[in-house]
Amino acid sequence: MLRRLLPLLILALWSAPSAQTQSAKTLDVYVVDVEGGEATLFVSPSGESLLVDTGWPGFAGRDADRIAAAAGQAGVTQIDYLVVTHFHSDHMGGAQQLAARLPIRHFIDHGSTVDEGERAKVAFQDYADVRRRGVHTEARPGDTIPIAGFNVQVIAAGGSVLRRPVSGGGGQNPYCSTFKPHGPEITSRAGDAEDLRSVSLFITYGRFRTVIMGDLTWNKEYELMCPSNQLGNVDVYLVSHHGSDTSGSEALVHALRPRVGIMNNGPRKGGAVQTFQILRASPGLEDLWQNHYSVPGGELHNRPESFIANLDEGSPAAAGSQAGPPVHLGAAPWIKLAVQTDGGFTVTNGRTGFSKRYAPPN
Repeated sequence: MLRRLLPLLILALWSAPSAQTQSAKTLDVYVVDVEGGEATLFVSPSGESLLVDTGWPGFAGRDADRIAAAAGQAGVTQIDYLVVTHFHSDHMGGAQQLAARLPIRHFIDHGSTVDEGERAKVAFQDYADVRRRGVHTEARPGDTIPIAGFNVQVIAAGGSVLRRPVSGGGGQNPYCSTFKPHGPEITSRAGDAEDLRSVSLFITYGRFRTVIMGDLTWNKEYELMCPSNQLGNVDVYLVSHHGSDTSGSEALVHALRPRVGIMNNGPRKGGAVQTFQILRASPGLEDLWQNHYSVPGGELHNRPESFIANLDEGSPAAAGSQAGPPVHLGAAPWIKLAVQTDGGFTVTNGRTGFSKRYAPPN
């Protein structure tokens, strides 16, 4: 029991000022380091919670502990809505262990896995067993999630994308004309069938706008964003697919014109050179924050250490495949985003406490 509590206590000391003191004024977002998986916790000023993905299974409940630590910092005692973007172990695998730590009330996903391998089917069944304990909704583009305090709209799910613009979207996308689709040598790689079915969300809080895409693929981004930019501009881009080069095209990123990017990468998963290049060239981008130092990115592409939550480089065993295992146990700092209704926001590095304030848009 002490072993499980220790990471939570350490993370409580690392984190920014208590979310309970800010929750009356801010939407708080914890980008939790699950080392090449995905887990992002949104906490409404009302205290309601939306978690996107649960990280990996195993590792003595490492990822569930990290999510529970963020929830504890935010004063959250249950997950009101869990969105599982798609059925890969790095996105849904931690559900059983998390449910043992926090009640999960409502599950939202794209239905059933399309992966055919026996291992994938067993992993999905483990998740489905947990899902039966709560209310389940199969997401469709255009759906909204009825969470109090901020607005959440589904923009992609099950291989379909939103066909009408959100408020502030709908203009022509100039980056469509130079879009180059990924060919069979990329899109046929293992796991793409699930990635392209990712549940993706458009989230607003007052004047603030952000997106979280799961692993929605490069070619599916084109369907969503071309010829019209259905989403308009965002303030923060929660970088797609861990920063892998199979997502995050100019047609998405440059059209969104984010002021800030936050990349939930692992040391050797995601953080691709191409992703850094596309982000660096994005018009209006002020800063990129990273959950991990990226070994593929190297000194040339990684941001200064004050913008990186975790500096360890991992091991080659964790590289590449979604099946590759994370390698670090115990606690890890997160990146926290605190958003005000006027569109201003602050990003904090949980490792150092370094914060940067971004003023409301003009």
